[in-house]
Amino acid sequence: MKKILLLFVLILTASVYSQNKDAGKILKNVKDRFEKVKDYQVDVVAKLDMEFVKVPESSATVYFKQPDKFKIVPKGFSMIPKQSMNFSPAQLLKGDYTSVYVRSEVVDKTKMDVVKIIPNADTSEVILSTMWIDQAESIIKKVETTTKHGGTVTTEFSYDAKSIPLPATLKFSFNMGEVKIPDVNNAKENDNKKNMGRPTRIKGTVLMTYSNYKINKGVPDSIFEEKKKEK
Repeated sequence: MKKILLLFVLILTASVYSQNKDAGKILKNVKDRFEKVKDYQVDVVAKLDMEFVKVPESSATVYFKQPDKFKIVPKGFSMIPKQSMNFSPAQLLKGDYTSVYVRSEVVDKTKMDVVKIIPNADTSEVILSTMWIDQAESIIKKVETTTKHGGTVTTEFSYDAKSIPLPATLKFSFNMGEVKIPDVNNAKENDNKKNMGRPTRIKGTVLMTYSNYKINKGVPDSIFEEKKKEK
């Protein structure tokens, strides 16, 4: 019921403020442009800034091949989440959803189309995503996502060359609400509930920096094959 009401409000708002733009066509243009990238290889460095957590800088090499082959090869210890690395429009826009064009606005002297996306499946953890898309380049510049549990994630993309629809940096800002973190100093066996600490707001940022792109050079399928573990 909440999704139906949300969709009704968005459609009503869009009908008042939109300029008769087609949200589906805008998103298709984004997908079509990215599909010109048949494959790529890139080095990435990730820095996590989160209260109460100290994580060393992580680095890895990322491989991608159309339509959906994706692999991360860490360089030493790495806490880079696979889901956050796959920024292809096909991944961001997968599944059954309803898209609504909301408005056009200017951000940092760039004209943006703002499109809202509502997953149609009740099983989706995402309630609503809002995308800011560069009108001239058909590239995603920002995504705000709200989950069922009240958490929010904002993803911001920056590009060195507009001729390449692949980001130079990608910044995640997350706020997942309050959770109770165990007090490890007073923890005892079978006494977990008593030693749960005060509610702590889980929020922070992850900054990913990409370099040494190799685009459409041919990534072999063998890269994506899982090696069998020796018994």
